[in-house]
Amino acid sequence: MSKSVLSTCTAALITALALIPGLTPAHAEDPVATLLDTSEAESYIGLWKLFVTVEALGGMEMELFLNVADVEGKIGATLDTADQPEPLAIMSILADEENEGGLNMNSVLNFRGTFSIDINLRVQRDGEGLTGRIRASGGLLDAEITGERMSADELDSVQGQRPAPTEARMIVNGKRVRIAFADLEMGETDWDAFQNVEDGDVFKFTTSRATKIYTDMDLKFGDTVIKKENMAPDYPGVYSLWLRKVGDGWNLIFNDQSDIWGSRRLAEHDVAEIPLTVNTTSGDPQQKFLITLVQEGDTDAAALTMAWGNLQLSAQCGLIQ
Repeated sequence: MSKSVLSTCTAALITALALIPGLTPAHAEDPVATLLDTSEAESYIGLWKLFVTVEALGGMEMELFLNVADVEGKIGATLDTADQPEPLAIMSILADEENEGGLNMNSVLNFRGTFSIDINLRVQRDGEGLTGRIRASGGLLDAEITGERMSADELDSVQGQRPAPTEARMIVNGKRVRIAFADLEMGETDWDAFQNVEDGDVFKFTTSRATKIYTDMDLKFGDTVIKKENMAPDYPGVYSLWLRKVGDGWNLIFNDQSDIWGSRRLAEHDVAEIPLTVNTTSGDPQQKFLITLVQEGDTDAAALTMAWGNLQLSAQCGLIQ
């Protein structure tokens, strides 16, 4: 199949998947140790290109990229596509009870940084390659898989074509914090609004949903603690995030209305407001609004950074596990 046809088919799948309820927006993750011992899956270690044919969409073809690694004696892996901003860690890998020697993996498949779906991926060795099946929530994706080894150079060429990330992710001891943010760009209407926010006002944008944070652990900013499970027990903390102009600086607001448009904040739902460190960078401006979230070494601390244009806003938070 030609690249143009493949691109058209991928776009068709993205359009179809976007209609499924429960899809969530999606950054680079390394393989993390799962429960499966490396000794049970050594033949899978390495880079794999997986080929998927989706008969439900007229025989549409997709390519997935699977990186299986030894993580301190346990199997870890990442899964991604050319349309995904960054690889995502596969959090569950078990021996496949239905196929001796096979792997049973539960993960997330992300499309163009816009939304993601839960998938189950089962593979087994077949000569020098792989065979298996992929199934997705919602029933749209249920297809056979074949796979072959790929080189690091091939994967590098794919990564050079990735879309910009619209989600920041961090995993600490198996617990995730992720922030989904809008695809805002300099020169557009929302950029003008950002430049003209007055002292005391909150930046609102009209082209996307509000920035949203999900956290499996409590986050401590100074004396302020952002709690997990704010909506329900055993569920991540979920909040929308808003920027308020304060004199020459900015504050970050956490609001417990998490699923809301970027122009619809209700102040009565604010639960916390923290000051941000402001820096002005030199050199080329950050064209697209970007959020990063990075653990500081092996400590219980992380750095949250927002950048747009030559403005950089940041805060350090403690991780309460």
